[in-house]
Order: sequence, then structure tokens, then C-alpha cells
Amino acid sequence: MEQVQFTFNKGLRGFAALVKNEGATLYAVGGTVRNALIGLPSTDTDICSSLRPDKIIEICRRNGLRVIPKGLSFGTVEIRWGSERFEHTTFRSDHYSSGGVHRPTSIEFSDTVEEDAVRRDFSINAIYVDILSGEILDPTGGIPDLEKRIIRTTSADPYRVLADDGLRILRLVRFASELGFDIDGETFAAAKALCSNLRGVSSERISEELNKILLSDIKYGERSADTVFRGLELLDKVGAIDVILPELARGRDIKQKPSHHRYDVLYHSLHTASECCPKLIMRLSGLLHDVGKPVVHEKTGTMHDHNIVGEAISREILQRLHYDKRTVDEVAFIVRNHMYDLNNTAKDSTLRSRFVIWGKERTLEMAEIREADVHGSGIIRDRVKAADRWRKLLIDMENEGVPFSEKELRCTGSNICQWLNISASPVVGQIKRGMLKHCARFPNDNTPERLKLLAKDMLMKSQLTAREE
Repeated sequence: MEQVQFTFNKGLRGFAALVKNEGATLYAVGGTVRNALIGLPSTDTDICSSLRPDKIIEICRRNGLRVIPKGLSFGTVEIRWGSERFEHTTFRSDHYSSGGVHRPTSIEFSDTVEEDAVRRDFSINAIYVDILSGEILDPTGGIPDLEKRIIRTTSADPYRVLADDGLRILRLVRFASELGFDIDGETFAAAKALCSNLRGVSSERISEELNKILLSDIKYGERSADTVFRGLELLDKVGAIDVILPELARGRDIKQKPSHHRYDVLYHSLHTASECCPKLIMRLSGLLHDVGKPVVHEKTGTMHDHNIVGEAISREILQRLHYDKRTVDEVAFIVRNHMYDLNNTAKDSTLRSRFVIWGKERTLEMAEIREADVHGSGIIRDRVKAADRWRKLLIDMENEGVPFSEKELRCTGSNICQWLNISASPVVGQIKRGMLKHCARFPNDNTPERLKLLAKDMLMKSQLTAREE
């Protein structure tokens, strides 16, 4: 590995000098050291020393630095040096309860890098750099592992490291995916054996790591479907999908028509997710778009209406993993509608009406999932005609000035009430939606004069329908 010249900001070097005055050494550790050694960028710097939290706080206050206790029970404080901020953690050893719960039950402060290193997860994350001298300390052999592009636990006994904290299993997969590294055989075997410990990890932590795996291709480089697929495949091989996404795992070994699909339902879903553009909502949608197939197949022997069943299941999964409401709603919408016009036979006029109801962003998402679904089949790599057609039609509609929301109509609800001499009611909303669909096909009719005539015609038709009923 080439010699790396570490450079640290002025504030960090200044704080290191204050620590040195107290007879200690300030080290950088973790991702910032690892990434520098392999030529990757890093966004934050973790620092550590043997000084206890109360001593760090005393140093900061004595020198006019702002200090924020963020996790005193774990030895962590945040330090502000002008506009710079960094977190200092005292050397320590961690003690966990059984079951792989992420948070240590107790800690003990220690005095050496060697003691601190063995409480960390992987050797490549336990390389230390003296901030003032640039000296590198590698107590667990992280540098040789970087050279071999392999991920290995800090301890010779990977079972001990991974049993302590179940989340480390997901971090293992995530680092392998983001960095393109292999996983040491013994470390992988331990992860697979201990995968059930993921049940003790909070939903928020699980979704956070899943998100990073789904977006691993853009962490450091350009988009690559292979990067994301490899991460998802590792999740399956280590057994994590069965624990964190059992509904998805039910698709394993469920075969599909060989003329349309190369993979079973599970692996088609993994490939579809990796084929989606690097947006979390799209990657989640690709992952879950066929989650209803196993349920429907077991009940009927077919896969008809799997999108409807899948909508409810995807909602349950995302809510269980504590995703925000917008993400849940968007993914559930895409799952439900991903089969729309599967054969690409809908007329342009029908598509226009549908697109204004969906809106621009959702229409593009539906084109994206259609394309990813086809490419994720493993059969077709050509351009997808339906997706291309939808995107072109959407551009045509935008160029024509088609209104894509009721706000873009050249009238308000008050205008409609005045024109029709009616009070505000659900009828007004129905008329506005009808106007929107009409103007999707006839954008030149989006004028107050023509909308007024259209509103009167719609009211008359609704009244006639009501009388007939």
C-alpha cells in the first residue's frame, strides 16, 4: 500500500496539541483513516485518546471551546473549534448482554490503543493515526486486510465480535458492498450462524443499514447495478433477509415463466432493486414490487393481482421498519400500480389522463419501475418500449402546457361555485378532477372561458346521471 500523507484541519491539530499538553496522544480512527489509505473520500473524523470525558470537558472549557456531552456514559463528547466539530471518544472496552442487542450494557475506560481496538468491529475500522505526527498504529492487522480487500473482525474469534452486536452483521454486508471487498470466510460463517441476533436490533437501525446497502453504489463512485445486487445477495446468503424481510424471503425458489424470467421471485426482486435509479424510494419499490407473489401463488397457484396484495404487505413491512409516511405511501403506490398497462396497449389519451392523476414525479417513477422490472428479469436488456413511450409522452405534455395539478388549472374552486351558482361541496372537487383529465388531452382548453363552459357541462351531466339513478 502506498504511503499516505494524512492532513488534518487546523482545529483538529490545535486540539491534538492541547491533548498532548496533558500527556496524551490524540488519534483519528475509523472510516476517515480507512478511506484515506485506499484513496476514498471521508465526510467526518472520529477521534479518540486515553483522556476521560471529564478531562476532555475541562480542557475545552479552559480553552474557550464549546463542548457538548453526547454520550458521557460511553465516553463521547462533541467538540466545537470555530466552525469545525468532531467527536472524541475515550479508549474503552464494551460489555454486551446476550442476544446481540446493539447497545453495550456497560463499558470500562482503558488506556491503550490496543485495548480500544479489540472492542471495535472490523480490522479495517481499527487503524489509528496520530494527528500530530502522522504515525499509524494497526493493532489488529487492518492494513494487510485493506491490501487484500477483505473484511475481518478485530478479534481472531469472529463469533465473539458478532455475537456482541447483531447490527455488525448488517454493517459487514454494507462495507463489503460499498467498498467492493470480500468477507473473510470465518467472519462470514460466524455472521451466518449468528444472524438470528438481528431480531434484537431496533427497526430504525435495521432500516438505516438497509438504506445504505440499497444506495451503496453511489457512496463512493458511479452507479453500478452489480454493486447493489452484490450487497443484497450477501444479505440473502448470510441469512439476513429471512430475519429482517421474511415476506420477501418467501419468494425464494418460487419459479416464474422461463420465457419472461431467469430468476425466482426473490432474486428477481433483488435484481429489480439494483436496476432502479439510485433513489431510496425506487430501490425500496424495486425490492418489494413483487412481495405479494408468494402469498397469491400459495393460495391460487397463479400470480394474478399480486400487486394489490403486495401493496398491503409492503406497507406493513415499511411501517414495521419505521419508515416515514411519505416513503411508505410512495412505495405502496408504486407496488400497487407497477402492473399498469403491462402490454403497452393503452391509448395516448388514456395515458394522458392517468399521468395527470399520477403527477409528473410519479409518472417518471412508474416508467422507472417498468424498465427496472423488465431488466431485472435477466432476459431482456434492450430498451423498454413502454417506459420510453411514457417518458416521451410526458415530455410532449409538458411542452404543450398540460396542467398536472388542480393548482395549474386556470380557475379556482370559488370560480366554479360562482359560475354554477352552487355552494362549496364535493361536487366542486369532482369537477376540478374532471377538468384536469380533460385538459390532459386538450391543453388549449385550460382557459377561464373554456373551463367555465366545461364546468357547466359537467354539472349538467352529473345531474342527469343522478336523476336516472
